[in-house]
Amino acid sequence: MAIRSIDSETTQQYGLIKATLKKKGRPIPENDIWIASLTVQYKLKLVMRNKHFNYIDGLVR
Repeated sequence: MAIRSIDSETTQQYGLIKATLKKKGRPIPENDIWIASLTVQYKLKLVMRNKHFNYIDGLVR
C-alpha cells in the first residue's frame, strides 16, 4: 500500500468533479470529493458503500 499525496493535479481533478456534481445538482461531502480526486488521478479502484460516488464520472468501482 502506498501513501498518495495531494498535488496540483489532484486539485484540478477536485475542481472538475465538484463543478460537474454542482451542474448535476448532486453535491456530496467535501472529503469524499478529495477521495474521488485521488482515485481518478491515480487510476485506483474505489471500494465504497456510499452510493453518492456513483454520481462521479471516471471512477472505477
